[in-house]
Amino acid sequence: MPVWRIQRIPSGTGPCECKCQRIRRRISCPSCEILSRSMCSRIRLVYLLPLACLLPRSPSVESHHLASQYTDMMTTINPVSLPKELNIQELELMVQWCTATYRSISRNDAVEWIWHAVIPREAMHHPFLMHGILALSALHLAFTSGGATKESYLMTARSHRRQARMGLAKVEANLTESNSNAVFALFNILIVFAFALPLTENPPGDQNPLDELCEVFRLTRTSADTITTAINLVSEGAMKQLVEFDDKPPRMPDTSRLAIMSLSRMNASLGMQNPEHEKEVYDTAIQHLGASLDKLARGGEIMLVAFQWIFQIPPRFIDLLRERRPFALIVLAHYVVIIHSLRGHWWMGEWAARLISHIGQHLCAESKQSINWVLDATGYCIPPL
Repeated sequence: MPVWRIQRIPSGTGPCECKCQRIRRRISCPSCEILSRSMCSRIRLVYLLPLACLLPRSPSVESHHLASQYTDMMTTINPVSLPKELNIQELELMVQWCTATYRSISRNDAVEWIWHAVIPREAMHHPFLMHGILALSALHLAFTSGGATKESYLMTARSHRRQARMGLAKVEANLTESNSNAVFALFNILIVFAFALPLTENPPGDQNPLDELCEVFRLTRTSADTITTAINLVSEGAMKQLVEFDDKPPRMPDTSRLAIMSLSRMNASLGMQNPEHEKEVYDTAIQHLGASLDKLARGGEIMLVAFQWIFQIPPRFIDLLRERRPFALIVLAHYVVIIHSLRGHWWMGEWAARLISHIGQHLCAESKQSINWVLDATGYCIPPL
Protein backbone atom coordinates (compact mmCIF):
# COMPACT_ATOMS: atom_id res chain seq x y z
CA MET A 1 0.00 0.00 0.00
CA PRO A 2 1.55 3.36 -1.00
CA VAL A 3 1.98 6.13 1.54
CA TRP A 4 -0.02 9.20 0.63
CA ARG A 5 -0.24 12.70 1.89
CA ILE A 6 -1.81 15.79 0.44
CA GLN A 7 0.31 18.91 0.50
CA ARG A 8 -1.27 22.29 0.13
CA ILE A 9 0.55 24.69 -2.12
CA PRO A 10 -0.28 28.33 -2.78
CA SER A 11 -2.81 29.09 -5.47
CA GLY A 12 -1.54 30.63 -8.65
CA THR A 13 1.51 28.41 -8.85
CA GLY A 14 2.42 26.39 -11.90
CA PRO A 15 1.10 22.98 -12.87
CA CYS A 16 1.20 20.26 -10.25
CA GLU A 17 4.08 17.85 -10.29
CA CYS A 18 4.25 14.23 -9.26
CA LYS A 19 7.38 12.55 -7.98
CA CYS A 20 8.12 8.88 -7.89
CA GLN A 21 10.55 7.13 -5.55
CA ARG A 22 11.26 3.46 -5.34
CA ILE A 23 13.31 2.26 -2.33
CA ARG A 24 14.92 5.66 -1.74
CA ARG A 25 15.89 5.96 -5.36
CA ARG A 26 14.30 8.53 -7.63
CA ILE A 27 13.27 7.20 -11.02
CA SER A 28 11.77 8.79 -14.09
CA CYS A 29 8.17 7.73 -14.38
CA PRO A 30 6.11 8.94 -17.38
CA SER A 31 2.95 7.55 -15.76
CA CYS A 32 3.46 9.82 -12.76
CA GLU A 33 3.99 12.75 -15.07
CA ILE A 34 0.76 11.99 -16.90
CA LEU A 35 -1.26 11.52 -13.71
CA SER A 36 0.05 14.77 -12.29
CA ARG A 37 -1.34 16.68 -15.27
CA SER A 38 -4.82 15.63 -14.14
CA MET A 39 -4.40 17.21 -10.70
CA CYS A 40 -5.67 20.59 -9.60
CA SER A 41 -2.97 23.26 -9.55
CA ARG A 42 -3.79 23.94 -5.86
CA ILE A 43 -3.10 20.43 -4.61
CA ARG A 44 0.04 18.34 -5.05
CA LEU A 45 -0.07 14.62 -4.42
CA VAL A 46 3.15 13.28 -2.91
CA TYR A 47 3.55 9.54 -2.50
CA LEU A 48 6.24 6.89 -2.56
CA LEU A 49 4.89 4.79 -5.43
CA PRO A 50 2.49 6.08 -8.11
CA LEU A 51 -0.64 4.11 -8.82
CA ALA A 52 0.32 3.22 -12.39
CA CYS A 53 3.76 1.95 -11.31
CA LEU A 54 2.31 -0.20 -8.53
CA LEU A 55 -0.02 -2.11 -10.82
CA PRO A 56 0.98 -5.34 -12.52
CA ARG A 57 1.25 -4.92 -16.28
CA SER A 58 -1.32 -7.53 -17.17
CA PRO A 59 -4.39 -7.46 -19.43
CA SER A 60 -6.38 -8.95 -16.55
CA VAL A 61 -6.10 -5.78 -14.47
CA GLU A 62 -9.51 -4.26 -13.68
CA SER A 63 -8.60 -0.62 -14.21
CA HIS A 64 -12.03 0.76 -13.33
CA HIS A 65 -11.80 -0.91 -9.93
CA LEU A 66 -8.28 0.44 -9.46
CA ALA A 67 -9.37 3.96 -10.26
CA SER A 68 -12.19 3.61 -7.74
CA GLN A 69 -9.69 2.41 -5.12
CA TYR A 70 -7.56 5.41 -5.94
CA THR A 71 -10.48 7.73 -5.26
CA ASP A 72 -11.40 5.89 -2.06
CA MET A 73 -7.84 6.17 -0.76
CA MET A 74 -7.78 9.91 -1.34
CA THR A 75 -11.11 10.57 0.36
CA THR A 76 -10.32 8.22 3.27
CA ILE A 77 -6.92 9.68 4.02
CA ASN A 78 -8.01 13.28 3.81
CA PRO A 79 -11.58 14.52 4.23
CA VAL A 80 -11.18 17.42 1.84
CA SER A 81 -13.25 17.23 -1.33
CA LEU A 82 -11.60 16.14 -4.52
CA PRO A 83 -10.98 19.03 -6.87
CA LYS A 84 -13.41 19.29 -9.73
CA GLU A 85 -10.51 19.39 -12.19
CA LEU A 86 -9.54 15.83 -11.25
CA ASN A 87 -11.22 13.70 -13.90
CA ILE A 88 -11.45 10.23 -12.39
CA GLN A 89 -12.71 8.70 -15.64
CA GLU A 90 -9.68 9.91 -17.58
CA LEU A 91 -7.43 8.73 -14.78
CA GLU A 92 -9.03 5.30 -15.03
CA LEU A 93 -8.37 5.21 -18.77
CA MET A 94 -4.72 6.16 -18.27
CA VAL A 95 -4.36 3.36 -15.71
CA GLN A 96 -5.87 1.01 -18.31
CA TRP A 97 -3.35 2.19 -20.91
CA CYS A 98 -0.36 1.90 -18.57
CA THR A 99 -1.28 -1.59 -17.39
CA ALA A 100 -2.81 -3.36 -20.38
CA THR A 101 -3.77 -1.52 -23.55
CA TYR A 102 -0.29 -0.38 -24.54
CA ARG A 103 0.82 -4.02 -24.61
CA SER A 104 -1.86 -4.96 -27.12
CA ILE A 105 -0.61 -2.70 -29.91
CA SER A 106 2.89 -3.98 -30.56
CA ARG A 107 3.71 -7.40 -31.99
CA ASN A 108 7.31 -7.04 -30.90
CA ASP A 109 8.22 -7.20 -27.20
CA ALA A 110 11.37 -5.21 -27.92
CA VAL A 111 9.41 -2.02 -28.62
CA GLU A 112 6.74 -2.24 -25.91
CA TRP A 113 8.63 0.37 -23.92
CA ILE A 114 7.94 2.93 -26.67
CA TRP A 115 4.19 2.48 -26.28
CA HIS A 116 4.46 2.47 -22.49
CA ALA A 117 6.80 5.42 -22.00
CA VAL A 118 7.66 7.43 -25.12
CA ILE A 119 4.19 7.74 -26.61
CA PRO A 120 2.42 8.78 -23.36
CA ARG A 121 5.11 11.43 -22.97
CA GLU A 122 4.40 12.64 -26.50
CA ALA A 123 0.70 12.76 -25.61
CA MET A 124 1.39 15.26 -22.84
CA HIS A 125 2.44 17.75 -25.52
CA HIS A 126 -0.13 16.80 -28.16
CA PRO A 127 -3.74 16.61 -26.90
CA PHE A 128 -4.96 14.85 -30.04
CA LEU A 129 -2.71 11.89 -29.20
CA MET A 130 -3.90 11.89 -25.58
CA HIS A 131 -7.49 11.65 -26.82
CA GLY A 132 -6.45 8.73 -29.02
CA ILE A 133 -4.91 6.92 -26.04
CA LEU A 134 -8.03 7.49 -23.96
CA ALA A 135 -10.27 6.38 -26.84
CA LEU A 136 -8.52 3.05 -27.32
CA SER A 137 -8.32 2.42 -23.57
CA ALA A 138 -12.07 3.02 -23.26
CA LEU A 139 -12.75 0.70 -26.19
CA HIS A 140 -10.56 -1.97 -24.61
CA LEU A 141 -12.62 -1.72 -21.41
CA ALA A 142 -15.85 -1.86 -23.43
CA PHE A 143 -14.59 -5.03 -25.12
CA THR A 144 -14.19 -6.72 -21.75
CA SER A 145 -17.41 -5.35 -20.23
CA GLY A 146 -21.12 -5.92 -20.72
CA GLY A 147 -24.49 -4.24 -20.37
CA ALA A 148 -24.73 -0.59 -19.42
CA THR A 149 -21.04 -0.47 -18.49
CA LYS A 150 -20.07 -1.51 -22.00
CA GLU A 151 -22.31 1.13 -23.57
CA SER A 152 -20.85 3.79 -21.30
CA TYR A 153 -17.30 2.90 -22.30
CA LEU A 154 -18.31 2.80 -25.97
CA MET A 155 -19.74 6.29 -25.71
CA THR A 156 -16.57 7.51 -24.04
CA ALA A 157 -14.41 5.83 -26.67
CA ARG A 158 -16.29 7.41 -29.56
CA SER A 159 -16.14 10.83 -27.91
CA HIS A 160 -12.38 10.72 -27.46
CA ARG A 161 -11.89 9.36 -30.98
CA ARG A 162 -13.88 12.26 -32.38
CA GLN A 163 -11.71 14.74 -30.48
CA ALA A 164 -8.55 12.93 -31.61
CA ARG A 165 -9.62 13.19 -35.24
CA MET A 166 -10.46 16.86 -34.90
CA GLY A 167 -7.06 17.59 -33.38
CA LEU A 168 -5.32 15.53 -36.03
CA ALA A 169 -7.06 17.41 -38.83
CA LYS A 170 -5.58 20.66 -37.50
CA VAL A 171 -1.97 19.47 -37.65
CA GLU A 172 -2.01 17.31 -40.79
CA ALA A 173 -1.35 20.30 -43.02
CA ASN A 174 1.63 21.32 -40.89
CA LEU A 175 3.49 18.09 -40.22
CA THR A 176 6.90 18.72 -38.65
CA GLU A 177 9.60 16.83 -36.77
CA SER A 178 8.09 18.05 -33.50
CA ASN A 179 4.65 16.53 -34.08
CA SER A 180 5.42 13.62 -36.44
CA ASN A 181 5.86 11.08 -33.62
CA ALA A 182 2.47 11.98 -32.17
CA VAL A 183 0.79 11.86 -35.59
CA PHE A 184 2.34 8.49 -36.40
CA ALA A 185 1.34 7.02 -33.03
CA LEU A 186 -2.22 8.30 -33.39
CA PHE A 187 -2.56 6.76 -36.86
CA ASN A 188 -1.62 3.39 -35.41
CA ILE A 189 -4.10 3.83 -32.57
CA LEU A 190 -6.92 4.89 -34.88
CA ILE A 191 -6.38 1.90 -37.18
CA VAL A 192 -6.41 -0.46 -34.20
CA PHE A 193 -9.59 1.30 -33.04
CA ALA A 194 -11.16 0.80 -36.48
CA PHE A 195 -10.50 -2.94 -36.39
CA ALA A 196 -11.70 -3.27 -32.79
CA LEU A 197 -14.92 -1.27 -32.99
CA PRO A 198 -16.97 -3.78 -35.07
CA LEU A 199 -15.86 -6.61 -32.78
CA THR A 200 -16.99 -4.63 -29.74
CA GLU A 201 -20.22 -3.10 -31.01
CA ASN A 202 -22.10 -6.01 -32.62
CA PRO A 203 -22.46 -9.76 -32.16
CA PRO A 204 -20.47 -11.68 -34.82
CA GLY A 205 -23.65 -12.91 -36.51
CA ASP A 206 -24.71 -9.35 -37.30
CA GLN A 207 -21.51 -8.44 -39.10
CA ASN A 208 -20.51 -8.40 -42.75
CA PRO A 209 -16.73 -8.63 -42.41
CA LEU A 210 -15.88 -7.67 -45.99
CA ASP A 211 -17.91 -4.45 -45.96
CA GLU A 212 -16.54 -3.65 -42.51
CA LEU A 213 -12.98 -4.15 -43.73
CA CYS A 214 -13.64 -1.87 -46.71
CA GLU A 215 -14.85 0.75 -44.24
CA VAL A 216 -11.64 0.31 -42.21
CA PHE A 217 -9.68 0.81 -45.43
CA ARG A 218 -11.69 3.91 -46.32
CA LEU A 219 -11.24 5.53 -42.92
CA THR A 220 -7.55 4.72 -42.86
CA ARG A 221 -6.77 5.95 -46.35
CA THR A 222 -8.17 9.44 -45.80
CA SER A 223 -4.72 10.53 -44.62
CA ALA A 224 -2.49 8.27 -46.73
CA ASP A 225 -0.15 11.09 -47.80
CA THR A 226 0.26 12.33 -44.24
CA ILE A 227 1.15 8.94 -42.80
CA THR A 228 3.74 8.37 -45.53
CA THR A 229 5.44 11.64 -44.61
CA ALA A 230 5.16 10.83 -40.90
CA ILE A 231 6.86 7.45 -41.40
CA ASN A 232 9.80 9.16 -43.07
CA LEU A 233 10.15 11.63 -40.18
CA VAL A 234 9.70 9.00 -37.47
CA SER A 235 12.46 6.86 -38.99
CA GLU A 236 14.99 9.47 -37.85
CA GLY A 237 13.81 9.92 -34.25
CA ALA A 238 13.23 8.23 -30.89
CA MET A 239 10.49 5.99 -32.28
CA LYS A 240 12.43 4.73 -35.28
CA GLN A 241 12.25 1.13 -34.03
CA LEU A 242 8.55 1.14 -34.91
CA VAL A 243 9.32 1.58 -38.60
CA GLU A 244 12.70 -0.11 -38.95
CA PHE A 245 12.88 -3.03 -41.32
CA ASP A 246 14.68 -6.16 -40.16
CA ASP A 247 16.82 -7.27 -43.10
CA LYS A 248 17.75 -10.60 -41.49
CA PRO A 249 16.71 -13.94 -43.02
CA PRO A 250 13.02 -14.87 -42.53
CA ARG A 251 12.04 -16.20 -39.11
CA MET A 252 9.61 -18.67 -40.67
CA PRO A 253 9.49 -20.53 -44.00
CA ASP A 254 8.79 -17.90 -46.64
CA THR A 255 6.49 -19.54 -49.17
CA SER A 256 4.69 -16.25 -49.76
CA ARG A 257 6.95 -15.36 -52.69
CA LEU A 258 5.68 -18.36 -54.61
CA ALA A 259 2.11 -17.32 -53.78
CA ILE A 260 2.75 -13.77 -55.00
CA MET A 261 4.33 -15.05 -58.21
CA SER A 262 1.24 -17.18 -58.78
CA LEU A 263 -1.02 -14.15 -58.26
CA SER A 264 1.03 -12.11 -60.73
CA ARG A 265 0.83 -14.82 -63.39
CA MET A 266 -2.92 -15.15 -62.86
CA ASN A 267 -3.34 -11.39 -63.15
CA ALA A 268 -1.40 -11.31 -66.42
CA SER A 269 -3.45 -14.20 -67.81
CA LEU A 270 -6.75 -12.56 -66.87
CA GLY A 271 -5.59 -9.32 -68.46
CA MET A 272 -4.92 -11.10 -71.75
CA GLN A 273 -8.26 -12.89 -71.67
CA ASN A 274 -10.36 -9.86 -70.76
CA PRO A 275 -9.52 -6.30 -71.89
CA GLU A 276 -11.73 -4.93 -69.08
CA HIS A 277 -9.69 -6.67 -66.40
CA GLU A 278 -7.99 -3.88 -64.41
CA LYS A 279 -4.51 -5.39 -64.47
CA GLU A 280 -2.61 -2.27 -63.39
CA VAL A 281 -4.71 -1.85 -60.25
CA TYR A 282 -4.10 -5.45 -59.27
CA ASP A 283 -0.40 -5.24 -60.14
CA THR A 284 0.08 -2.44 -57.63
CA ALA A 285 -1.87 -4.22 -54.89
CA ILE A 286 0.01 -7.49 -55.47
CA GLN A 287 3.43 -5.83 -55.52
CA HIS A 288 2.90 -4.10 -52.17
CA LEU A 289 1.27 -7.18 -50.68
CA GLY A 290 4.38 -9.19 -51.55
CA ALA A 291 6.53 -6.67 -49.66
CA SER A 292 4.25 -6.85 -46.61
CA LEU A 293 4.27 -10.65 -46.57
CA ASP A 294 8.06 -10.60 -46.81
CA LYS A 295 8.23 -8.30 -43.77
CA LEU A 296 5.86 -10.59 -41.92
CA ALA A 297 8.26 -13.49 -42.49
CA ARG A 298 11.11 -11.36 -41.11
CA GLY A 299 9.23 -10.28 -37.99
CA GLY A 300 8.44 -6.68 -38.94
CA GLU A 301 6.42 -4.34 -36.74
CA ILE A 302 2.65 -3.97 -37.11
CA MET A 303 2.78 -0.73 -39.10
CA LEU A 304 5.12 -2.20 -41.70
CA VAL A 305 3.41 -5.58 -41.83
CA ALA A 306 -0.32 -4.99 -41.57
CA PHE A 307 -1.15 -1.34 -41.91
CA GLN A 308 1.15 0.02 -44.58
CA TRP A 309 -0.49 -2.06 -47.33
CA ILE A 310 -3.77 -0.31 -46.60
CA PHE A 311 -2.17 3.02 -47.57
CA GLN A 312 -0.49 1.56 -50.64
CA ILE A 313 -3.39 -0.11 -52.44
CA PRO A 314 -5.06 1.97 -55.17
CA PRO A 315 -8.47 3.40 -54.17
CA ARG A 316 -10.00 1.53 -57.09
CA PHE A 317 -9.00 -1.79 -55.49
CA ILE A 318 -11.38 -1.08 -52.60
CA ASP A 319 -14.18 -0.46 -55.11
CA LEU A 320 -13.44 -3.82 -56.71
CA LEU A 321 -13.73 -5.46 -53.29
CA ARG A 322 -17.10 -3.80 -52.68
CA GLU A 323 -18.22 -5.12 -56.08
CA ARG A 324 -17.11 -8.62 -55.03
CA ARG A 325 -14.84 -9.05 -58.05
CA PRO A 326 -13.43 -12.58 -57.74
CA PHE A 327 -9.78 -11.71 -58.39
CA ALA A 328 -9.92 -8.82 -55.91
CA LEU A 329 -11.24 -11.26 -53.30
CA ILE A 330 -8.43 -13.70 -54.10
CA VAL A 331 -5.81 -10.96 -53.55
CA LEU A 332 -7.50 -9.92 -50.31
CA ALA A 333 -7.51 -13.54 -49.12
CA HIS A 334 -3.70 -13.46 -49.30
CA TYR A 335 -3.69 -10.32 -47.14
CA VAL A 336 -5.77 -12.24 -44.61
CA VAL A 337 -2.62 -14.25 -43.79
CA ILE A 338 -1.22 -11.06 -42.24
CA ILE A 339 -4.42 -10.43 -40.30
CA HIS A 340 -4.31 -14.03 -39.11
CA SER A 341 -0.86 -13.41 -37.59
CA LEU A 342 -2.42 -10.78 -35.32
CA ARG A 343 -5.32 -12.92 -34.10
CA GLY A 344 -3.91 -13.03 -30.55
CA HIS A 345 -4.65 -9.33 -30.10
CA TRP A 346 -8.08 -8.51 -28.67
CA TRP A 347 -8.68 -5.90 -31.38
CA MET A 348 -8.10 -8.35 -34.24
CA GLY A 349 -9.60 -11.56 -32.88
CA GLU A 350 -11.38 -13.66 -35.50
CA TRP A 351 -11.28 -11.12 -38.32
CA ALA A 352 -9.26 -13.50 -40.50
CA ALA A 353 -11.54 -16.52 -40.03
CA ARG A 354 -14.65 -14.48 -40.76
CA LEU A 355 -13.11 -12.93 -43.88
CA ILE A 356 -12.01 -16.30 -45.29
CA SER A 357 -15.49 -17.70 -44.72
CA HIS A 358 -17.11 -14.69 -46.41
CA ILE A 359 -14.69 -14.68 -49.35
CA GLY A 360 -15.28 -18.39 -49.91
CA GLN A 361 -18.99 -17.75 -50.37
CA HIS A 362 -18.27 -15.51 -53.37
CA LEU A 363 -15.76 -17.73 -55.19
CA CYS A 364 -16.53 -20.54 -57.59
CA ALA A 365 -14.88 -23.94 -57.16
CA GLU A 366 -12.11 -23.10 -59.62
CA SER A 367 -11.33 -19.76 -57.97
CA LYS A 368 -11.15 -21.40 -54.57
CA GLN A 369 -8.16 -23.37 -55.82
CA SER A 370 -6.32 -20.03 -56.05
CA ILE A 371 -6.37 -19.55 -52.29
CA ASN A 372 -5.03 -22.95 -51.30
CA TRP A 373 -1.82 -21.31 -50.07
CA VAL A 374 -3.92 -19.07 -47.81
CA LEU A 375 -5.77 -22.04 -46.33
CA ASP A 376 -2.50 -23.90 -45.75
CA ALA A 377 -0.86 -20.87 -44.12
CA THR A 378 -3.77 -20.15 -41.79
CA GLY A 379 -5.22 -23.61 -41.16
CA TYR A 380 -8.69 -22.37 -42.09
CA CYS A 381 -11.15 -24.13 -44.31
CA ILE A 382 -14.02 -22.75 -46.32
CA PRO A 383 -17.31 -24.03 -44.89
CA PRO A 384 -19.70 -25.60 -47.45
CA LEU A 385 -22.60 -23.47 -48.58
